[in-house]
Amino acid sequence: MFSSVRINGQEKPLGEIEVNKCWSYHISEGIGSTLSTDDTRIYLGLGGGRIDALSPDGKKIWTTELGGEVTSNVIPFQSTLLLVTTPISGDVAPGESRLRSLTKDTGITNWSMQLSGSTRHFLNVFNDDVIVISNNGIIQSVDAKSGNLKWKREIAKAFVAEPAFHGDKAFVASVGNQIFGISLASGEIDSVRKVPFAITAMSFSTNGELIMGDDRGTVSSLKALNKTNWKFKSGGEISTVLPTRGHILATSHDNFVYFLVNRNGGRSWKKRLSGRVAQVGTILDRYALVSSSEEAEAILIDLATGKVSGQLALDAGEILVQRPLTSNGLILILTNRAVSAYGLNTCSVKKNDGPDIKPATADLK
Repeated sequence: MFSSVRINGQEKPLGEIEVNKCWSYHISEGIGSTLSTDDTRIYLGLGGGRIDALSPDGKKIWTTELGGEVTSNVIPFQSTLLLVTTPISGDVAPGESRLRSLTKDTGITNWSMQLSGSTRHFLNVFNDDVIVISNNGIIQSVDAKSGNLKWKREIAKAFVAEPAFHGDKAFVASVGNQIFGISLASGEIDSVRKVPFAITAMSFSTNGELIMGDDRGTVSSLKALNKTNWKFKSGGEISTVLPTRGHILATSHDNFVYFLVNRNGGRSWKKRLSGRVAQVGTILDRYALVSSSEEAEAILIDLATGKVSGQLALDAGEILVQRPLTSNGLILILTNRAVSAYGLNTCSVKKNDGPDIKPATADLK
């Protein structure tokens, strides 16, 4: 028997869920840079080095102008925000970057530290230190409270892809097709592995294995950098590898999303999009939120089945510019026009967690 429910005047098949837009905070088109949250506030990095802090219901709390451009993720840490700004002008090489600590309550600068110029930086917190990995091949550790440098290492000519962090180590891929394991306590190189092709994506699985994708379309699982557990071949460059509940969510430039079993690399399901995947993220460990470069929408895919469960309608010309987040039970997305919050069936704020899932095809060989 076929059944349906009526959503906003349209019939929606049984099994799909209602996705409600709860609020939007509009920005000047094209200036969105980065989005983060600590569940008490939402932090938005914008063009011109501007940082806006929003309440959970999308109201502005404060704004600060730092100059340059925000060239890192923004990390809420204790009572502070950590980020990097860089002066960038067209094709001109970037000037010296600055690592900054702002107070979360007002946006006032606590301290700033000069970094060598780089167009992209990745931040992570280890104990009470902020680890700065710059795509010019430099890694350094800075005391998050004082801004004092603890150690600095020049590892390679340049880094590619986003680094992966696991416990007390960072793993970075270089332009020379090498992967380095770096101690976060000392900056020393613990391990090195040569790979045949350029790395385009890295992350760690839930059982501690390094998952990497390359420009030839291969997803590989490594244990301690010295043993390959399995490989999976797609039809295009790998753009994302995300761990979730014993699986790996991978996207490829062949326009497919793949859901792989972490144990052996077996494919649970795949979903083809109308265009290249632009952004993908996991929602409550139950759904994948995926947007393509061809459609003004983002779709929710049920991780258990690989089927579409709902969609977020976007305006014409509106595109996601960052991986979606969840906060207080709401989905947060950043587009080239706004940061918006969506609720699944409701806009009520609730605890940010979700049910366990067991994909029906989890044991495929």
